[in-house]
Amino acid sequence: MATMEEKKLRQLRLFNNLVFGFAKGMYDLFGDAALATVDTIGEDVLEEMEHSLGLEVQGENPQNILTEIERLLIDEYGMAKGARLAISGDTINLMCEGCLLWQATQDLQAAAVPPYTCVPMMMASAALRKRLGQKAKFVSISQDMGNRVCDIEFRMLN
Repeated sequence: MATMEEKKLRQLRLFNNLVFGFAKGMYDLFGDAALATVDTIGEDVLEEMEHSLGLEVQGENPQNILTEIERLLIDEYGMAKGARLAISGDTINLMCEGCLLWQATQDLQAAAVPPYTCVPMMMASAALRKRLGQKAKFVSISQDMGNRVCDIEFRMLN
C-alpha cells in the first residue's frame, strides 16, 4: 500500500497529465480559439477563491492586486511554494516557484501549445482586468529548470 506522500506525488502526476491532455486536446481541436477559455476560467477561479475565503481581491495598482494573488496561491491553496513580482513600466513579470502545474506547463511548451492552463497567469489576468479595468496581455512563460521557477510575463494595455 502506498504511503500518503507517494499518493500525493501520484495524484500530482495524474493531475498534471490530465491538465496537459485536456489543454492539448482542446488546442489540437480548436487551435488558437482554445485560448479564449483563459478569461472565463480565470474569472471563475478568482470568484470561487474569493467566495470560499470570504474576501475580495482589490487594489489600486497591479502591485497590490498581484501581491494578493500571490498570497492566495501560496498560503491559501498551496499552488506554489513562492512567488515574486517585478514591474517595469507596462511590463509585469510574475515569477512562481514550485508551481503544482510545472510539468503540465513544460509538456505543453514542448508540444508547441501555449501554456494557457497556467493558474497564476489566468488569475492574474482576470484580477487585473476586473479590478483595474485594464487588460493584461499575456506575453510568455519561461521556465528556469534548475530553480523550478516560471516567469510569467504580461504587458498592460491601455
